[in-house]
Amino acid sequence: MKKISKKSLLTKKSPKKTLKAPQDLAFPMHLTENQIIDELRQTVEKLRIFDSLGKTLTSSLDLSEVLKIVVEKLGHLVNCQHFALVFLDEASNEFFYEFPKEIADKKNSFTLGRGILGRCLERGKGELFLNPKKDPLFDAEVDALVSKNPTSLIVLPIMSRGSVLGLIAFFTEKNEKVFSIEQFRLLETFSDYLAIAVENARNFKHVQELTVTDDLTKLYNSRYLHLVLERELARGERYKEALSVVFIDIDNFKKVNDQHGHMVGSQLLKEFGEFFLSLVRLSDVAIRYGGDEFVLVLPKTTKKEAVTFVERALDTLHSHVFLKTKHLNIKATASFGIATFPEDGKTIDQIISAADKAMYYVKKGNKDGVYAAAHPITLIGTGSKI
Repeated sequence: MKKISKKSLLTKKSPKKTLKAPQDLAFPMHLTENQIIDELRQTVEKLRIFDSLGKTLTSSLDLSEVLKIVVEKLGHLVNCQHFALVFLDEASNEFFYEFPKEIADKKNSFTLGRGILGRCLERGKGELFLNPKKDPLFDAEVDALVSKNPTSLIVLPIMSRGSVLGLIAFFTEKNEKVFSIEQFRLLETFSDYLAIAVENARNFKHVQELTVTDDLTKLYNSRYLHLVLERELARGERYKEALSVVFIDIDNFKKVNDQHGHMVGSQLLKEFGEFFLSLVRLSDVAIRYGGDEFVLVLPKTTKKEAVTFVERALDTLHSHVFLKTKHLNIKATASFGIATFPEDGKTIDQIISAADKAMYYVKKGNKDGVYAAAHPITLIGTGSKI
């Protein structure tokens, strides 16, 4: 065997290795310098958007603010001009559009599982559809409200703790580039952010409702009265609009408690609140002030219009039967007092005080009527005078 010296081992040349430049190691050879710079810019922009979305969405407790962020950011994120936000109503097992506003305003709801959107909600799984109109589950009444002829569609559920809260849907139309799988993955990450934001906003809203809602009647409570009056008085001052407040006190409520017990009395209060809630407009606010007293806040309502409303309410109240489920068939009456901004007061305390005093004018008389502050002291409904 030929002996190999240490010298020969040291001097033997190894195969030559070509060292690559750092840029060759970082990027594929086929990319030009301009392409590399462009990809870097796109990556930085995506990271910037995600950072902005993450900070804003997870810190916002206002659901409308969350939706506003969605509208502002998503188009830039995936170059999409047509998208929707859909929420699931767990109580009815139906879903509805929350955005775009023009669709949401129609207040249409759809059965869970209907159309592509309904299937996504039902399965809790996101999907990318190319030519969605050819999908057997495509339902034009559900899936074509945002885009009548979508060329591609991404649907992503908004999940929280294993439950589906809603979904985001993105559409492309003719002459627009169809979605890629990379864009689908990108938006999947975003839907996780949105789920956190929506849940936080809903929880915050629920807590707020608990602090301003009466447990028995589910109407707003006296705490909310000051909040709504502060808002509506500022609006009335700004736009020179009237605002009327109606104080209501159930007549002879103590007799109901004494004769039938407090549980029956509580049921009467609950039904009384429901009765007035059925009479007011969407813009009006019904409040249980305390005990057997209620307050109605009527924006954009003059004193004359408020009196007309109360007259109609009195007529309806006279024919209404309470406590049917208890087989008691009670007919209740009430005393009403009206005060109007700005003639009866310009502050919250002045308006509340004027309406309260007007109601007591009726209460001290024959009851079952209405008195409007600063009017001749005539009880509308009873025809009697104090």
